[in-house]
Amino acid sequence: MDKQLLEKARTLINANYISTTLSTVSKDYDVNIAVMTVLEMIDDQTIICARFGAEKTYANLKETGKGVFLVLLTPDNQTKDGVRIYVELIGDQKEGEFFDRIKKRLGQTPYAGFPLKNCLVFKINAILPVSMLKK
Repeated sequence: MDKQLLEKARTLINANYISTTLSTVSKDYDVNIAVMTVLEMIDDQTIICARFGAEKTYANLKETGKGVFLVLLTPDNQTKDGVRIYVELIGDQKEGEFFDRIKKRLGQTPYAGFPLKNCLVFKINAILPVSMLKK
């Protein structure tokens, strides 16, 4: 993977922007998108994510394991920046090291009062910029 894009993805995911979404699809091609605001890219291949809602997205992940995180920034409402991170669900934890790590991160956010249902563990398959258009 491109090192510069990898570092951009890490910075944007770890910033926990309110504009971060996770898109998923079921086996019957029903799509869903959810805002995911408590995440951490823990290494070049792994993202962990707190789940305290997002029932349809979770159901799709359990069926297909596939998703795309989008972090979209529009600093001046006329330009866009960000990344698309294609992922595969590799873990669904209710305890353990990753669960404890994301629970601590959740506790440091405005969502601290929400009960943590589980920690989703994703393998990164690809990272692309938001736009592939060239000037």
